[in-house]
Amino acid sequence: MNFENLLKRIMDSDVNIRHSIITDNEGSILATSHRDGVTNYLSQEETEASLRRAVQAWKGRKALKPKIGNGLYAVAAFERITRMTFPLGDDNLIFVSMGSDTVRTDVHEGGQKQIVEHVLNILSRDPTKE
Repeated sequence: MNFENLLKRIMDSDVNIRHSIITDNEGSILATSHRDGVTNYLSQEETEASLRRAVQAWKGRKALKPKIGNGLYAVAAFERITRMTFPLGDDNLIFVSMGSDTVRTDVHEGGQKQIVEHVLNILSRDPTKE
C-alpha cells in the first residue's frame, strides 16, 4: 500500500485536517502529511509519545474484538485539536487531527463527523463512497 498516496487522499478530503500520520503497531511513524501553513502544537517527541499511548489503547480495544467487534475509529477531543484514530489493516493505524477552529466556510463540510465519514469511505476502498 502506498501510504503517501493514502495520506494525500485523506488530507485532500477536507481542509480542516491539519495533520495525518500512519504508524505501525508500536507507534513508529511510517508516513506523515502536514497541511502547509499549520504549526504543530506538540514537539516531535511529544507527538511520538502520544502516538505510542494511542497504539496501546488500540491494543486494548483489539482484546475486546470477540465480544464487541472490530474497532472502527476513536476520537480524542482537546481544546485546540481533535484527533481521530482509524485502524489500517491489522498492523497499522492512521491518526488524523483537525483544529478546533473550523477553516471551511460552507455549511456542508468540515466537521468531525464529515471527516470520519470521508476517512472511513477512503479506507473502505469503495470508489462509489468517496
